[in-house]
Amino acid sequence: MFKLLLDRRAIEATEVGVLLAAVVLIAYGAFQFLGTQIADVVRNVAGNI
Repeated sequence: MFKLLLDRRAIEATEVGVLLAAVVLIAYGAFQFLGTQIADVVRNVAGNI
């Protein structure tokens, strides 16, 4: 177990995984937020035509 803690490759792989998860969560949140905004704009434009 101690060898695993000293292995730098395992730490680097974990950092990459955490970073990738953060990017995915941020992208998902942005799409959720912008998706509703874009739908509102389209409805506004369609209502005004």
